[in-house]
Amino acid sequence: MYSVCTPPRETVTSAVTRGVFMSTENARSERLNMRLTPEALATIREAASAQQQDVSAFVLGAAMERAREVLLRDRVIKLTPREVDQVEAALNEDATVIPELAAAITAARRDMKRLGVKELASR
Repeated sequence: MYSVCTPPRETVTSAVTRGVFMSTENARSERLNMRLTPEALATIREAASAQQQDVSAFVLGAAMERAREVLLRDRVIKLTPREVDQVEAALNEDATVIPELAAAITAARRDMKRLGVKELASR
């Protein structure tokens, strides 16, 4: 096993020198604080250094990657071939009007129009 020492990085780098220009909308304004054990912080610092990143950039990158994985898994529906066939068959069937549901939709649209709501918020 061997170790390689690298010179310390500058801790402050302007966005302009990196060729990145941040608009006001993309400026970082939110903070996230964590309590860590000394061992956890040492491990994170070592990993960040190995990637030539500061601790904040390393932690943010790792957290965003994990967040995207979780959200993707949450939003993807996995179906067996049999289930795919069932969904396709259901989609190919003629629509059936359910009077109670049609009345509820009509009432909701009327209420939205009365309240000046243009569309429903998405999930």
